Amino acid sequence: MMWNLAYLIFITPTIAVIFKSAFITSCIMFVDEIPEIKEKIWGYLDKIVLNEPGNEVEAARYVALNRSANLWRPLLTIATARDYGVGDLRKVISVASVVELVHAASLIEDDIADESSFRRGISSCHIKFGDNLAHLAQMYLVQKAYNLLLGEDIETNLGDGQKIAITRLASESGIGMIKGQAKDVMQKELGTVDDVVKMYEEKSGALIGLALACGGIVARAYSDVESLRKLGVAMGVSYQIVDDALDSFAQKELIGKPVKQDGKKRTLLNLVGLNGVRELKELKDREIDRHVSELRVDSTCLNVMINRLRDKHKGYI
Repeated sequence: MMWNLAYLIFITPTIAVIFKSAFITSCIMFVDEIPEIKEKIWGYLDKIVLNEPGNEVEAARYVALNRSANLWRPLLTIATARDYGVGDLRKVISVASVVELVHAASLIEDDIADESSFRRGISSCHIKFGDNLAHLAQMYLVQKAYNLLLGEDIETNLGDGQKIAITRLASESGIGMIKGQAKDVMQKELGTVDDVVKMYEEKSGALIGLALACGGIVARAYSDVESLRKLGVAMGVSYQIVDDALDSFAQKELIGKPVKQDGKKRTLLNLVGLNGVRELKELKDREIDRHVSELRVDSTCLNVMINRLRDKHKGYI
């Protein structure tokens, strides 16, 4: 009896402190590991995923293996999985790569629609390879993502239920991205601030929501998957608000793509002005913090990524 009491009073709290310290140390290490993790993602895409012959593959590699990429989205997947206890990169790198393949595909279409001549500091895919091959590269990247996800890659270590959940979510996110992009290209259904925010949620938020939710699914944190998706959507809106502001105020050398392309578009900046955009950004960032606080986990690694993204854009609006 006395031993049980001593265990409860002294040993259990000590174990909790040790566990928490180890967790925090792991997440601090995550920050230091980011350059290495990025190299492993590129290496995985290079050697395992995009390793076939073909002109469309060459065009796809040109976009997906650009070393100027920040790889925010796959890093968010990995950070989320690590917060929920998946410390082995091999268990999440395939799913993180799926997210990056879909993102790379979206960039190709975005550049064609905007007639953007360069991306990430180099010529856009359609400028380098022509529109026809760029479209084929975009389709190849999407199909390769599904092939990778549903294949027998032993490094995923995913059960069939997890694969189905991620595939369904990837499909829904892709449809959302297409809807948002269609509104942006056609400049329809964008008459109000709420309309534009909805377009941001679809165009940018859907993929970031997918990235976070995938991390939760890999970790089997099913009770938080929908919360993670909503968090990612809010992050996408916050990101897009800054991205549109950068289009008006930044130098192209800063962001690696053409600027002042949105002058005729219905953006939040055009609707409410700079001060209004700042207020909306603050509201969205508070929403992000609220979503994070509601997660059933100590989201240290995820907070690191959120703060890094905020710091990157600090001072631009």
